[in-house]
Amino acid sequence: MVQKLIDWLDERVKIRELYASQMTEYKVPKNLTFPYVFGVLALITFALQVISGIILLMYYKPVIAHAFDSANYTIMKEISFGWLFRHIHAAGANFFLAIVYLHMFTGIYYNAYKKPRELVWIVGWVIYFVLLTTALTGYLLPWGQLSYWGTVVTTEIPASLADAPFLKSIFAAIGETISFWMKGGYKLEDLALGRFFGLHVLFLPLVLMALIGIHLFLVRAAGISNPDGYEIDKKKDTDKVVPFHPYVTLKEGAVAMWYLAIFFFFVFFNMSHFLPADNFEPADPLKTPPHIAPEWYLLGFYEVFRSIPSKFWGFIAFNLILVLLLLLPFLDFSPIKSARRRPLFFIMFIVFMFSSMALTILGTMAPTPTNAKLGMFFTALVFLFFLSLPIISFIEMGWSKIKGGQT
Repeated sequence: MVQKLIDWLDERVKIRELYASQMTEYKVPKNLTFPYVFGVLALITFALQVISGIILLMYYKPVIAHAFDSANYTIMKEISFGWLFRHIHAAGANFFLAIVYLHMFTGIYYNAYKKPRELVWIVGWVIYFVLLTTALTGYLLPWGQLSYWGTVVTTEIPASLADAPFLKSIFAAIGETISFWMKGGYKLEDLALGRFFGLHVLFLPLVLMALIGIHLFLVRAAGISNPDGYEIDKKKDTDKVVPFHPYVTLKEGAVAMWYLAIFFFFVFFNMSHFLPADNFEPADPLKTPPHIAPEWYLLGFYEVFRSIPSKFWGFIAFNLILVLLLLLPFLDFSPIKSARRRPLFFIMFIVFMFSSMALTILGTMAPTPTNAKLGMFFTALVFLFFLSLPIISFIEMGWSKIKGGQT
């Protein structure tokens, strides 16, 4: 019966031909390392988010009067296994962004943004940006104290443009307009909650699905990058490539099982990191918590913003970091690929990675003068990484010419 169904489908949509072209006949470098699995893990986590989100959507009520109770009472206590789907969704949001960050660091380390993969990186950056927006819009929905005040802080950040040293009235108007639009008024009410709900459950997930599809297509079109930085001719260098299935799929499947085991360990036994106790208190606009900060995946940008004395330049700085990440393929134009073969790049990559981690850690701490100085120091190191890329590229271009001449 199954065979007849497969034959019927194959006759109409060429399912066997499609499977062969994308799995058994698709060649990849045989020396792919463990970090290459992060893309697949991100895809698995996204699927979990979509499935759990659809279940939660059936019972959540996006109005202030019922949002908190629907999230914390109806879903958690009245609906069978509602608590499980909320746990999956809350943990999945954090795991998803953690995997995406690891995926991005891997791409930077192996220079997977260089020709012919510039579009792969650009679309990946857009996915990252949309994912952050999705996380921000979803953070408000439980309508707890942390959700409410965290969103208040986030929506007030554009207002820092009023601190501009020039054209102050223009920048102030722009910042206030952005802040007003994000909140749907002068404070967070039903309009903001409904707007965030619509973006989070419909518009942004559809955009993410489309972008992920484009990203996967571009990866297949350009080919998976080689960890050693050499481009492989799949027709000539047959000893350096293997079929995607079963060689890669089996490895990825094994890692995925371990990943899911860790993921569900947190889902069942350790959710305090993802559903903090403070957020089980209903939002109170008249009661400000002692320390409000964004979620961990935004702490680095938050630390950049608050460590710079001028809030205008802090706002410009953390947005500029995002822009520089987007422009990475054009800042690093060296013909040499992979940090394995680029000692200068490797040093700066380590500086960038540890500076990013340091900014994230500092974002969890109180805004003391010492922490502010440390924040400015690590912010400068992050910018130094991007500024060093053209210089390193020119140096390596010179090395390549010398080696070419000697050859």
